[in-house]
Amino acid sequence: MSIRPSTPSVSITRITQPPGEHWFGYYDKTPWSNTGEKVLTMRATFRNRQPTPRDAIDLGVLIPSESFRFERFASTTAWCWQQGTMLQWLPNRQDTVVYNDRRNNQFVGVVRELHRRHETTLDRALYAVDPEGRYAIGLNFSRLASHRPGYGYEGVPDPYATHPSSGEDGLWKIDFDSGESTLLLSLAAVVSLEPDPAMASHMHWLNHAQINTSGTRIACLHRWQPDHGPRQTRLLTVGHDGSSPRIVWAARHVSHYDWRNEDEILVWGGEPAAPNSFWQVSDAGRPARPFAPNLLREDGHCSFSPDGRWLVTDTYPNQARLRTLKLVRVADESCIDIGAFYAPPELDGPTRVDLHPRWNRAGTQICIDSAHEGTRQMYVADVESVTNNP
Repeated sequence: MSIRPSTPSVSITRITQPPGEHWFGYYDKTPWSNTGEKVLTMRATFRNRQPTPRDAIDLGVLIPSESFRFERFASTTAWCWQQGTMLQWLPNRQDTVVYNDRRNNQFVGVVRELHRRHETTLDRALYAVDPEGRYAIGLNFSRLASHRPGYGYEGVPDPYATHPSSGEDGLWKIDFDSGESTLLLSLAAVVSLEPDPAMASHMHWLNHAQINTSGTRIACLHRWQPDHGPRQTRLLTVGHDGSSPRIVWAARHVSHYDWRNEDEILVWGGEPAAPNSFWQVSDAGRPARPFAPNLLREDGHCSFSPDGRWLVTDTYPNQARLRTLKLVRVADESCIDIGAFYAPPELDGPTRVDLHPRWNRAGTQICIDSAHEGTRQMYVADVESVTNNP
């Protein structure tokens, strides 16, 4: 099924080609290199089942100037459908990418210089990279595989599987110069923040780490699953040196979020006395404010354009199984629907293909993953005609 366009001035182009399932992964990273000359992608040979420890995917770059020719540079067995292998460009290093792999029965990070075909290994799998490229944040991907299928990696047992909230596991800081990691904030310390007796007997885990625009604070989701009822989630932040950890959204329902600047976070969630909505949350403790509550009524993968003037987000499938790509002008919270994309019912649950929209570095294009044409592929929406308007 083809795209249902909503904005005639926006062109949408497929940039990957079958055979093979191509995608980039999560929404909080950009696949474009600093110069825009290359676009990162991943390629799998199957589409509608969870990966096993034996399943490897290819990692490559697309060359826009050569009709998005695919150029393979590595493979990995540390990956998942929703977030891939955390493939991303390393800031301030020429033609250098980072991703995760499984080696010697452990998950590690890899720093690869594409032009030299040279690589170094980090002692832990990474999740997010500091905007200046000084350090990365790592999580326990084995634990995620157990408690949040579709987000973790298969093939390495969780050494803390029987521990509800270990003091030896949690949020890790990885130094790019040494390749070594240190525990920044333990799960035990997380549970001790504004503790609730109802948490005590449940298994806890961390997910969705993101570093603010100045690299000084890290946000992360703290989650646990009660015996009955929905999964519980809190949004926390901590300094890049482990200082001043705090809960910034404790309403127990938190989903996707994005740092707007070094202090403000836009987050989908709800408060006990308010409906779910996008909220502007302050890391400094200022009161939360709703964002476009009359227009954005669904959870989505939200991210701000590089200049902060626009927000892109998506929706989950409606009754017609269409996912909508939305642009929001931050100044007046006005919303433009860019297009609707069919979601095949056979790709659902952990194997689903969310749009996961992400910006190019100029704020003129948006890359998405979609399976509306029958296979998982990457597409680019040219939104310059919209975002250049005041």
